[in-house]
Amino acid sequence: MSNIPTFSLEDTYPRLPVPPLQQTCSLYLHSLLPFQTPKEHEKSKAVVHDFMNSTLAKSLQERLIDIDRRSPGNWLDDFWLKKAYLETRAPLMVNSNWFTAAQDDPHHPKELLADNAKAFPENKFSYFQIRRAATLAYNGACFTEEILNQTFRVYMFRGRFPVGMYQYSRLLCMSRVPHTGCDELVQQDAKKVHHIVVLACDQVYTLNVFEWVDEKKQRISIDRLEKALLAISSHASSKVNEQKPVPLLTSWDRENWAVARNHLLAVGPVGNRKSLSAIEDALFVISLDNYSNGADSPSYGETGYCGQQNLGQGHNRWFDKPATVILENSGKVMLMGEHSPLDALPVDDFFTYLLRKPMVSASGIDDGENISQFAWLTDAPAPKGAPLESIPIIEHLTWTTDEKVDACLKQAQLAADATFTQFNYYNLWFDDFGNEDVRRVTKLALDPLYQMAIQLTYYRTHSTITPTYETAQTRSFRHGRTETIRVCSMKTKQFVESFDDPEISEKETYDLLVASVEEHKKYTMIASTGRGCDRHLMALRLLNLEHRVRDDSGKLISAPLHPMFTDPIFAKSQTFRLATSGLEDGEELVGNAFYVPFERGYGVTYMSSPKVLKFGITSSNTKNTLPARYFGDALARALHDVFSLCKQFGLNASEQRDKSHL
Repeated sequence: MSNIPTFSLEDTYPRLPVPPLQQTCSLYLHSLLPFQTPKEHEKSKAVVHDFMNSTLAKSLQERLIDIDRRSPGNWLDDFWLKKAYLETRAPLMVNSNWFTAAQDDPHHPKELLADNAKAFPENKFSYFQIRRAATLAYNGACFTEEILNQTFRVYMFRGRFPVGMYQYSRLLCMSRVPHTGCDELVQQDAKKVHHIVVLACDQVYTLNVFEWVDEKKQRISIDRLEKALLAISSHASSKVNEQKPVPLLTSWDRENWAVARNHLLAVGPVGNRKSLSAIEDALFVISLDNYSNGADSPSYGETGYCGQQNLGQGHNRWFDKPATVILENSGKVMLMGEHSPLDALPVDDFFTYLLRKPMVSASGIDDGENISQFAWLTDAPAPKGAPLESIPIIEHLTWTTDEKVDACLKQAQLAADATFTQFNYYNLWFDDFGNEDVRRVTKLALDPLYQMAIQLTYYRTHSTITPTYETAQTRSFRHGRTETIRVCSMKTKQFVESFDDPEISEKETYDLLVASVEEHKKYTMIASTGRGCDRHLMALRLLNLEHRVRDDSGKLISAPLHPMFTDPIFAKSQTFRLATSGLEDGEELVGNAFYVPFERGYGVTYMSSPKVLKFGITSSNTKNTLPARYFGDALARALHDVFSLCKQFGLNASEQRDKSHL
C-alpha cells in the first residue's frame, strides 16, 4: 500500500474493545490450570466467580467503559503507558531499553573485523565508521521526510491487511523526561527540527541533517555529513573544551535522574536548558564509539545494552531517546531503543530502512563496485576533521556543573556498574534449518511450533513449567500496542512432560504437540483481537485501588481490593519468568534482546527466515538461572528434537487431518 498516505487509515481502525467481564474471567481461570492443583483451582474459581458477579466488578467495568468513551485513542493508553513504563523507577538501562544488532556492511573491510572485530586501535575512530555513520544519518533524514510527507509505506500484516502506523509518529523528536513519581513523554514537531544528536567520547553535539536552500528544506548530502562527523570525532578525541559526562546520568534510576536533571537546570537555567532541549527535541541519536568491544554476541550485547565499554557502563549514550544508532570503531552497528513511546517492531523497521539504503563512497561510487580500495574504508590512523567551528551545521553542547553534579556522576557510575552485573546475553544464530525446512515436514503453524521448542527448553533446564509471556500485536485497533499471549497451557504442560518420558510413545508426544500448537493459535487470535485477559485485569485492579463506595451508614470509604487480586496465583500467573517475542525477520538484522529481571528468568526474541532462525536470549545473573548461552544451547537441542518429531509424523498427520475435513 505504498500509494496510501502513511497515517491516512488511522481513523478507520476500530477502537480497542473493552472485553466482557465473564469472558476475561473465564480466560484468566483457564490460564491458571497448569499451575494449580485441582483443589487450589477450585478455590481460585470461587474467588473469581465472586468477583465476576459482584457489584464492585460491575462498577469497575462501567468506569472503564466511561474511560473508553472519553479517550481519544483507547481505554488502555494511559493505564499501560503509566503503569508499564512511566511510573517504573528502575534505570532504563537494561530494564526498559532493548537493542538490536545489524549485519556487517556488504563491503565491510575485513581488517576491521579481524581479531573478533578488535583489530582497530582503541581510542580512535575509523574512516569506515564515520562514512557509515554519515550514510545512516542521511538515510534517517530520508526516513524523516517519508514520515512527514506520509510516503512511508503502510505496514501490511501477512502482506495483506493494513495495520495502524500511529507508533511511527512517536519515534522522531521524542524523549522520555524523568520526573519524581512518574516520567513524561515529550515530543517536538519534526517539521520544525533539523538536527540529530551525536555522542562521541561522552561529548554531545547537534548535527543538522536538513537545511534551508532557496526557502526550501533540503537534506544535507552524505559527503557534507561525513565531513561534519570527521570534525566531531576529531574534536571529541582532542578533548578541546571537554565537558563532564552528563549523559551518564540517564543510566541512573528515574528518581535520582529526575533530581539530578532539576539540579542541572537550576545551576544552568539558560545553557543547560538549551542543551537538554536540543537533545530531547532531536530527531534521533547516533553514538560514535572509539572502541570495539567485540563481535561475539555477549560482547556486543554489553555494548548494545550498557554503553561504550572502555569508558565505563552507561557512557556515551542518552538512554531516554527511543532510537539511538550505535557505531563501534570496527564499523559494527547496533540500535538501542527505549520502550515506552513505541514497541520494537516500528523501531526495527526504522533501523532496517537505514541499513537497506546503499552505502556510498566518498568519491560517489555506490556499493555495487569494489569500494574497499578507498582510504576511508581502511584501518588508517584516526580521522582528522576540520575545526569544529568552521562547520556551521555542528554545535558542541556544553554544561554548567558544580560539586553536586560531580557527586551525582560518581553515584550514577556506581549504579550503572551494578546494573551491568544483572544480565548476560547470547545470540543463537541457528542455521541448521529454517522456515523452508520446517514447512516441508509439517503443516503446523511456525510461531506456535517455535514457542513449543522454547517451552521444552525451559522444562528441560528447570524441570518445571513457568508462566510465559508472548507479545501479541493489537495494531489493527486505533493506537493499539500489545496484549499478552499466555503461552503455557495445560496442553503445553502435557507436551513438555511427555517429551522425554520413555513410557509415552513418540506418536502420542506428537499428538500433544499438535494440540499445544492449536491451543496457542486460539489464544493468539484472542489476544491479537483485543480480548486477552492481562490488560483488562490490570485496568480493573488499578480502578479497584482508587474506587470509592458508601458503607452501610452512608459514609464514603475506599473499596477494599477484591480477594481475586490478592490471591497469590494472581501475581504468580503474571510473573513471566519466560518472556518471548517473535519479530519480523530482516535480513539486515542479527537479533534483538530485552531483559527479564527474575530468578530463573529468560528473555527470548526471535526472527525466523527461510534458512535461519535468530534467537536473542538474555538471562539474569541470579541463583538457579542458567547463563544465556547455556539456555541457547539447550534451545538448539530442543529445536532439533521438535523438528525430528515433525519429520517423523508431521506430514502424515497433517494429511490425515486435511482428509478428515473433506
